[in-house]
Amino acid sequence: MNARTFALSVAALLATIALPARAAVDVVTTTEGLAAVVREVGGDRVKVTALSRGIQDPHFVDANPSLAVKLRNADLLVDVGMDLEIGWLPPLVIQSRNSAIQPGGARRLTAASVVPPMDVPTGPVDRGQGDIHPAGNPHFLSDPRRVQLVAAAIAARLSELDPAGATTYQARLQAFRSRVEVAEKGWKAQLAPFAGRSVVTQHKTLTYLLDWAGLKAAGYMEPRPGVSPPPSHVAGLAATVKAAGVKGVLVENYYDRRSADQLRDLAGVKVIVIPGDVGGTKEASDWGSYVDVLVKALVQAVQ
Repeated sequence: MNARTFALSVAALLATIALPARAAVDVVTTTEGLAAVVREVGGDRVKVTALSRGIQDPHFVDANPSLAVKLRNADLLVDVGMDLEIGWLPPLVIQSRNSAIQPGGARRLTAASVVPPMDVPTGPVDRGQGDIHPAGNPHFLSDPRRVQLVAAAIAARLSELDPAGATTYQARLQAFRSRVEVAEKGWKAQLAPFAGRSVVTQHKTLTYLLDWAGLKAAGYMEPRPGVSPPPSHVAGLAATVKAAGVKGVLVENYYDRRSADQLRDLAGVKVIVIPGDVGGTKEASDWGSYVDVLVKALVQAVQ
């Protein structure tokens, strides 16, 4: 071995010692929105896979066995909770044979466990009331206040699983919080002139966002959660929006917009199609840009 080859070999050995190979923490999330928050906190120390796509209704995901395979070797499963995934996640978790990600498992984090809920039903709950969530409304990830609680919980759990990365996770969490704080000021400035105004939404997906924005829901296209609107409901809603001066209806792009178009024809409202989650449109590529799209849609809907 000549001197140059020896020197290169030593340099390679030193590089290996200085930068030991580290497998990324394998995180599986149920939605793209959760995946986006994990990426914000985890950076290159995590490998993130979402079981659903941003163009899908998260209530209804095909429980394909290939998704169970993704769960099998997961170091952490992050789900939304509040029964959002009740129709498809439990069988996948069972099929995965990963005992640590079962409900209550050491490698399971349910985001709803750290979020103050809204729309918690009172009294008996049954399927005749539609797609009711007994623990509250699970559509909280568009709310800048609540997403920071979720991000903090993710950072804490990642720190437990990967203690060597704890400092990184906390630093990235603080950086994310700072970006949200700056973005909030801009979003609030856009919304401030329209405080107290009302919109119509398809489903109760924007409850938390409207509360944060200082806006209201005058009604919903669905007569009951998850139930398609009959013509009589659309006609009654048209009278409501005319009386309230509502100017816009917001519909996620995974819903059929024909009923919203009927409302437009009856009441003259604007129909504004929005992404249902991060990745729902090319503009909504991460959590911040997703909320930015939603804020612009709210302004369009109320002005």
